[in-house]
Amino acid sequence: MAGVHAGIVESLNGSEVTLKDAYRLWRVYTRDETGSISDVAANGLKPDAEHQIGARLSSVYISNPSGLEVAEMTEEAYESLEKYRKSKND
Repeated sequence: MAGVHAGIVESLNGSEVTLKDAYRLWRVYTRDETGSISDVAANGLKPDAEHQIGARLSSVYISNPSGLEVAEMTEEAYESLEKYRKSKND
């Protein structure tokens, strides 16, 4: 299943990556008008939007996806994912 994941890289080997504390981002809204997932990585989620984010998993192994891209996410951006998920689970 393809998609966008956000997590902490535990290992990266060619086209295989293992993430810890990982989320699958089904639908997210960016803070700028580009709609680019890179904006989410740099700036976090758009406030006051209805995002669709999967539950946090302790570990995710992704193997051989076509076009695998790994982008660094700022700590503040990752925290915006956690904050949003927690607000939806209360």
